[in-house]
Amino acid sequence: MRGSATRRDAAIARLRVIGPRAVERVASLVASDAPSAARAAGLKALEGTDDDRALRAAATASGDPDPAVAGAAIGVLRGRLTGESGTEILDLISSIALDADRPTEVRLAALDALSELPRHVVQPLLQQAGMGNGAPQSAAAGTATFDDPAAAMEWISANAAAPLSVLHDLVSEVRDRERREPSARTRQRWVLARGAVHAVLARRSSRVALYDLRESFDAAQEPLPLDFLAAATALGDAATLEPLARAWAAAAPREKWWRDRLRDAATDIMTRDKLTGRNATVKRVRSKWPGLLV
Repeated sequence: MRGSATRRDAAIARLRVIGPRAVERVASLVASDAPSAARAAGLKALEGTDDDRALRAAATASGDPDPAVAGAAIGVLRGRLTGESGTEILDLISSIALDADRPTEVRLAALDALSELPRHVVQPLLQQAGMGNGAPQSAAAGTATFDDPAAAMEWISANAAAPLSVLHDLVSEVRDRERREPSARTRQRWVLARGAVHAVLARRSSRVALYDLRESFDAAQEPLPLDFLAAATALGDAATLEPLARAWAAAAPREKWWRDRLRDAATDIMTRDKLTGRNATVKRVRSKWPGLLV
């Protein structure tokens, strides 16, 4: 794993294919004094495994002083947030997100991991984290005077560098405005504004509102603005494949372009995250929605 990024990626892919048989050796590498790049790559190879040895190795490595190693460890832990050990992992990741002494990139990785959870769990943590400055402390304060979607779009355009907690709150605020809006035309403009926030988050590689993206595709009965697709392509993970599949299945036959874009997004996610047919979600999607994943 000491070679180029390409060689490391190939090694990670091979280890994932080997599966449980490689976990003990990879966990030993992670706990060793090997270079940070090698240990981080080892953790990448452990993502998606259900082996408790991987979980223990990642929990220990999440406290590593090297941001790359700690961030990679959080990537392993996030996959178990909703499992049997979810409460302990939630406590660990939350403590990282709220620890002002941790490097910013590590805290952001922790906040991103928490996007796996429902919004009522995520939102208080984001507000406590309060990372960044120079912007309103809550999106609610920033959007309270928005009389229409155009004002929201203008704010988004001018505040792309706002703290992640502010942007997360803005997603929730705009979605609430959508739901209360009686006019279909105005409601669609609010949807466009929410997509614009997701586009900003995608450009900043933040998954703090990934749950909202998933919910949007889950409920989609018609094409969403392209910003949603772009954000899903950039940020989506294995858990995003099923929402994309439901949107694909719900699309009308005349919306071939939308179905094609959904298929492209799902394929790009698989390629980026090196998901194979062994992945449980991939197996489920191929079984329930044949034709989406080729």
